[in-house]
Amino acid sequence: MKRQSVSISRYSEPGIIADLAAYLERNNVSAIEIETPDGSLKIVAMAGGQAPAAPRPAETAKAPAKTGDILARAPIAGIFTPAHPQRPDSPIQTGKSVVNGEIVAFVTVGPVIVPVIADKAGTVTEVVAEARALVGYGSTLLRTEA
Repeated sequence: MKRQSVSISRYSEPGIIADLAAYLERNNVSAIEIETPDGSLKIVAMAGGQAPAAPRPAETAKAPAKTGDILARAPIAGIFTPAHPQRPDSPIQTGKSVVNGEIVAFVTVGPVIVPVIADKAGTVTEVVAEARALVGYGSTLLRTEA
């Protein structure tokens, strides 16, 4: 399984941390730790609904080479699933036009199925992750032309 490198700064945005904390709470998970080459982030669910989180940068990361605009990223670490398990005959494919906010694929973690939402409208030019591949949180899954 091939993994893509993601900078820890991707996880330090308050909205992203809130989304992760919400996924943890909904799925009765008490903690998650994310490690990247340039740092790590740990979110621990605490009584009262507060979860402290602070990234620990290790070094400055180099920006990855851009080959197209990112259409969708993994909302959580897990197994990339290009179609809903109950509709395996309709996976996301290159050439498909999608609208902003559309569910384009899924990431599964055990019995939990999390939708992958298109960040913008466009035509899928590349499905970056292979079906059933392990993907990290924030990994690029789909691209469109730049």
